[in-house]
Amino acid sequence: MKCVIEPDCILSGLSHKKNAEHSLLHALADGRFRLLLSAPLLYAYEQALYDARHDLGLKFREIEETLSFFAAHADYVPCHPLWHAQMNKPEKDLTISCAYIGGADMVIVARPDLYKAATDKLNIQVLNAKKAVKALTPPVKKRKAA
Repeated sequence: MKCVIEPDCILSGLSHKKNAEHSLLHALADGRFRLLLSAPLLYAYEQALYDARHDLGLKFREIEETLSFFAAHADYVPCHPLWHAQMNKPEKDLTISCAYIGGADMVIVARPDLYKAATDKLNIQVLNAKKAVKALTPPVKKRKAA
């Protein structure tokens, strides 16, 4: 499964150890899905991490290691020069363009309601982290008692 994660979900997953976003990062590390990344989206991750470094307690080296983790678990999506903006905010458009061009199965965001315009036009599945983790978790088979 191929997914795109918006930078806000990355920050939330790094700042709280018991939320759905943190479980999502574990699912990525376990190989339950492949992350899709474009160069501008990776740059948005970098900017978000640098902006929140004091809140997260990250040093510069840890930020670089975190970015390396994402790059190692990602498939590269090239930017398309003719991409027409679908969203009213450029940072949200980075996520949607990467998902659309890369053929993502889902986009994971903090607030799916803000992506309604793009989902209606482009038919992209947009979920919050809690629903995404549920979709990425394999069903547990129940055993019958003997």
